[in-house]
Amino acid sequence: MMLMRREEVPTLARPRHSTNFNLSTWLDDIFEDAFHWTEGRFVPELNVYETAKMFEVTVELPGMDKKDFDISINDNILTISGERRSYRDGENGRRYHRVESRFGRFSRSLPLPNVVDVDKINASYENGVLIITLPKLKEKAGRQIEIS
Repeated sequence: MMLMRREEVPTLARPRHSTNFNLSTWLDDIFEDAFHWTEGRFVPELNVYETAKMFEVTVELPGMDKKDFDISINDNILTISGERRSYRDGENGRRYHRVESRFGRFSRSLPLPNVVDVDKINASYENGVLIITLPKLKEKAGRQIEIS
């Protein structure tokens, strides 16, 4: 292990103004200079699963309320849209030093296969995950073929 003299400590590890040091301001400056995590678009993660009887779409929307997004079907296209609002300094007595979460409006669309029974689509939201169940039409759900 190599020891460094105080003058050799990298500037990122030392406060900028040693005479009037304020930890909160110093942390804000470091994270503001080094990271710009709140820039960009919020695109929620989406997964699609299939079973013999249905498709299931899961969308990760942590920290949101079900009133913050909409689900619609137009021309056999499923669309999930909404807005994730940003955190604000002072809310609930908090001062944020680093926010890596993305915010803003979003819209995700998926074309539905012609085997989906659009009248029986169901959606639920729990623990930050939206689950959309898309049952298959019984006559188009497919069947197992036995080999003779």
